Amino acid sequence: MVAGTPVRILLARHGETIFNVEGRWQGQSDSPLTERGLAQARELARALADEPIAAVYSSDLGRAVDTAAEVAKRHHLAVTTDERLREIDTGAWTGKGRAEITAEFPGGLEAWATQPTSMRLPHGETLFEAQTRALAFFAQRMPAHAAQTVVVISHGAIGQTVLVNAMGGTVEDLWLEQRVDNCQISRLEWTPSHGLKLIELSDVRHLEDVGSLRGWRTTDAA
Repeated sequence: MVAGTPVRILLARHGETIFNVEGRWQGQSDSPLTERGLAQARELARALADEPIAAVYSSDLGRAVDTAAEVAKRHHLAVTTDERLREIDTGAWTGKGRAEITAEFPGGLEAWATQPTSMRLPHGETLFEAQTRALAFFAQRMPAHAAQTVVVISHGAIGQTVLVNAMGGTVEDLWLEQRVDNCQISRLEWTPSHGLKLIELSDVRHLEDVGSLRGWRTTDAA
């Protein structure tokens, strides 16, 4: 890769899932896309139809793969999965809603919302651990794509760890004020000398017709 020649990255979150609607934490378990989630994925694919996409990467979790497949088939590409793009491991919170977590882990949700880097999710990961594996994905995969455009489909919390790095911050700066909705598009560049750089954060213009679950927050259900 020529030094300084950027890779253009279109980073998107998977479509809405049943667990998103129910307010249950998904982590590295899985929940299928809702009808609206599939519609969001198709609108994402339509929004990227004219992009010169060279590769489509995805978390290996089903909700991300199903979203990525909608993008990939418009470009006659296969989806390349990578487990380093998985959502943060939410451990003992996985599959639970707010009421259950509050009862079993008093104070945990407040800490996650206000001081997330101070905690390890019970039997799960820290934000720093999740970010470390995500950034390793970019460092390994992006050198093959100099001057190309690639799509990366991932998740809410780990997506924020990538975005904050691209903004020049650290996980200590989370959470972002900007929403990271299902099937939003954030535009980034990557170079070997500087890593990730944010170009545009959380474009949702393509979702106007299908909408989104506005009440869902990354801090509530990863």
